[in-house]
Amino acid sequence: MAAAKKVKKTAANSGVVKLSAGVTVGVVVNGTKPGAREVLYQLIEFAQEHPNLRLLFEKRSGALIKKPGLSACDLAKKSDVLLVAGGDGSLIDVVASVFPAQVPILGVNIGSLGFLTAVSETEVEKILPYLAARDLLLSPRLVLETVFHHANGSKQVIPCALNDVAITRAHISRLARIRVEVGEYLVTEFVSDGLIVSTPTGSTAYSLAAGGPILSPDADSIVLTPICPHTLTNRALVVGIDQVIRIRIVKQPGVPAPGVQFDGRCGGNLRTHEWLEIKPAKAKVQLAYLPHSDFYRVLRQKLKWSGASV
Repeated sequence: MAAAKKVKKTAANSGVVKLSAGVTVGVVVNGTKPGAREVLYQLIEFAQEHPNLRLLFEKRSGALIKKPGLSACDLAKKSDVLLVAGGDGSLIDVVASVFPAQVPILGVNIGSLGFLTAVSETEVEKILPYLAARDLLLSPRLVLETVFHHANGSKQVIPCALNDVAITRAHISRLARIRVEVGEYLVTEFVSDGLIVSTPTGSTAYSLAAGGPILSPDADSIVLTPICPHTLTNRALVVGIDQVIRIRIVKQPGVPAPGVQFDGRCGGNLRTHEWLEIKPAKAKVQLAYLPHSDFYRVLRQKLKWSGASV
């Protein structure tokens, strides 16, 4: 995995995270997914044979197997690493709950596509020795902080979007007109179904489906991807992270205010005289992977890349 850092027993520098002699693993599973209980039982069985591995459970996860549990925030504070079993959505939900905690988060995919997760449910046994040996790679991920400036003068801070901030039209037959500024400069006014402001992590999610580019996870960049723009020459734009992105809606008679979503979570509507300020958050999210993980191999596997073969 690009830009990953190895978790070692000793810290050679401040960029390497040091775990304690014993490892406390906080466990979160999506109980709606088939195989959730099986993952829990595998973890418990392994921990019973490895006394240096201590398991703590999130409340709903513990309830599946009648074990006591903690809130996600308390779990993050008491764990050396969080293991999240679900899909990418489950991992994103946990990130939102515990941010800005710097506890590494390792995903087990019992969902569908799984770009963010480290292994599939059939490989749970594979990751357990690495957890017990404190041998993981850390991949720091840029997240977006948004300040929502409301028409009444109030401000709302949304501290973390790991994937993206999306502005989407509210009316099925009317396009939104979205004004975008980067720093002090006007980019353009997109007339489109919407706009996606994506992190490098989110570049393989909604932005990719809308025709945006794929960025390496360690890229210091943000992608602005219009959704079905009226002007065909409006393409996705990659910008740096040193300037604030401002987004406003241009008033159009009879066109309702578009909606705003943060990693798919509803954030209300963006009305005329309101605006968003989007920039990288000061803290990053620490995703954990197995040693020798390779982002480009994941791309080849998930997107079925096969070189010259059709």
